[in-house]
Amino acid sequence: MRLTPLVLAVSLGALPLFAQAAEKRGWSGEAEFGLAVASGNSESETVNGKFAFNRDADEWFYNLNAAALRAKADDSLSANRYEIGGKYGYKFGERLYLFGSFRYDRDDFASYDWQTILSTGVGYRFIDSEATTLVGEFGPGLRRVQPIEVLIGVPPVPVSPDTESDTIVRGSLDFKHQLTASTSIGNLFLVESGGGNTFMQNDLGISVQMSERFALKAGYQLRRNTEVPVGVEKTDRLFTTNLVVGF
Repeated sequence: MRLTPLVLAVSLGALPLFAQAAEKRGWSGEAEFGLAVASGNSESETVNGKFAFNRDADEWFYNLNAAALRAKADDSLSANRYEIGGKYGYKFGERLYLFGSFRYDRDDFASYDWQTILSTGVGYRFIDSEATTLVGEFGPGLRRVQPIEVLIGVPPVPVSPDTESDTIVRGSLDFKHQLTASTSIGNLFLVESGGGNTFMQNDLGISVQMSERFALKAGYQLRRNTEVPVGVEKTDRLFTTNLVVGF
């Protein structure tokens, strides 16, 4: 057995312990795992995972999240990305709230090595029914980015550009709808736009509940940067089928 499946199995086995500890502290959340392994004429492994922890008090709310993607084909990496983030906020009634958030994103196959975003703003629940929710957020932020190395001179020499900082406008729309008693659909759109680049990410997913805690989810993610170096694609696409564990 390879290392990646072993790590995934250990993580799934330890998840109930994390769930029990979170519940005791008033947190809820969910975890997603997906794995694909091929062997024979070609060797490949793809693993992705997501975690989200939430706490919703009378006036304050908190969120912590993380995501990772790693793919390897014939001993060569083809994807290596991870992200951590969080949000806290204060509610003014049932629909309006203020928030502060952070996001750190590292990607070995993007137009940047890493980027850090700090933002604040206002959120509003446009739809808040038992079956459907639609939440929008808008506000200013700061972004710090480390661009990837560029080749300069003859013969070409790799040079690491200086870290860049700019102010951004951040916006998001989070839509969720319960199609049936066991099936739900959701779409989260995020945009962070500044003078140097506009980053957009859209996550579409449909989940089918198998039990109180377990579900299967198919997801389609689009990530786009408007300004990239020569030879780097502006748009990345990812399709996943994951096991979801709620707690």
